[in-house]
Amino acid sequence: MKKAGALLLSLFAVASSAFAEKFLSVSDIHFNPFADPAIVAKLEAADVSQWDAILASSTVTAFSPYGSDVNDPLLRSALAEMQKQIPSPQFVLISGDFLAHGFDKAYQQYATDKSQAAYSAFVTKTVAYVASALRKAYPGVRIYPTLGNNDSDCGDYALAPNGAFLKSFRDVWSPIVGPGTFHRRFPTGGYYHADAPGLKDVRIIALNTNLFSTKFKNCGSAGPDPALRQLEWLEAELLLARLEGKRAWLLFHIPPGMDVYDSLQYGGACPSLKAQTFWKDGYAQKYLRIAAAHRHTIIGSFAGHTHMDEFRIAAGNFIHITPSLTPVFGNNPAFEIVDVGPGGDVAGYVAWHLPNATLPWAREYSFDEAYGKPKYDVATLTELAAAIGSDPATREQYFDDYSSSSPKSTAGALATWQGYWCGLQAMTEPAFTACYCASLKQ
Repeated sequence: MKKAGALLLSLFAVASSAFAEKFLSVSDIHFNPFADPAIVAKLEAADVSQWDAILASSTVTAFSPYGSDVNDPLLRSALAEMQKQIPSPQFVLISGDFLAHGFDKAYQQYATDKSQAAYSAFVTKTVAYVASALRKAYPGVRIYPTLGNNDSDCGDYALAPNGAFLKSFRDVWSPIVGPGTFHRRFPTGGYYHADAPGLKDVRIIALNTNLFSTKFKNCGSAGPDPALRQLEWLEAELLLARLEGKRAWLLFHIPPGMDVYDSLQYGGACPSLKAQTFWKDGYAQKYLRIAAAHRHTIIGSFAGHTHMDEFRIAAGNFIHITPSLTPVFGNNPAFEIVDVGPGGDVAGYVAWHLPNATLPWAREYSFDEAYGKPKYDVATLTELAAAIGSDPATREQYFDDYSSSSPKSTAGALATWQGYWCGLQAMTEPAFTACYCASLKQ
């Protein structure tokens, strides 16, 4: 018996060592510096190095409630909890949206200098404050950001390729991102690559998928299509990674596939449902062709945007969508600690959340414990997708995790679960409509 026990312990140690590294995944911070209007003028006038003290002096000390973006007390609490739960991550991934929703409107409401120049400067200082808070929490740790649709000085889903905002974002983040193509490449369109520290031959390729969005607006000068240029760059980067013997993670904000919420809310009813995709079809199809051709190089992708804890399967790879820090859509604030092997394979993750947006933070679930799956990969997620469709218990578990255990959001998702289930794998409007309308008849 002693020999058998020793053997089991040995096998467990080998299995654990295969996934010995951990990194932190954060998404959709949506920081709101206007939460206390009384200090906005001070923030306007001050250098960003003074923001920490100014924000700490606010009389607003309660956390942002459901329906609101992240204020400074919630940001500080979240960062403290991240430090507590993972003091030394190999690195940090942030899948976009640093700025609060309606940032431009709030600025016009509360700021004293309402000029475009003053607004652009305030946007840059807000980005710099969030970056400095993250750097303070994790000094010396590489942090890899990507742009969300709210991260701009010219409007939601709007950006000027080669513009001043991209250059200022680059200047803020370059010391934190470190070596790679960030400093040189990012200002052209918001994308870059970097090699993942602590892992063997794993490259992070960060995309600006806002350029692919059906809502994207180019607020700069006319020129070559920035979305097509990025896709050409992506194809070249994946080829380069393969030639260098590297595997890649893709990091982006808006995932490909369906905007399930808008499709169900505004698309009408079957059989005449008008489903909505997140990306323009031409860009999506080209991306999916590229991803399929390089599916053995791409390990998987990390995204955000939906604010929910979910996944998608596309072109032979998984897309993990990290839940948001903001509780604006009624979900609980959350972040995830991801277990990964030295070659980049993902074992799973542990989700931490803030129930009811009120202390204390808590361990919500781990992927392997919740679903009994030893790895987080396409095969596992394909099995899980089938179980969500066929097994009510698995479905309830998934949609509870989906909202970071917010009862109201969970109930809403379960009431229309067929749409969200179809959205796990349907990448086009016809595929989604066929899946959804058929599922309602079962």
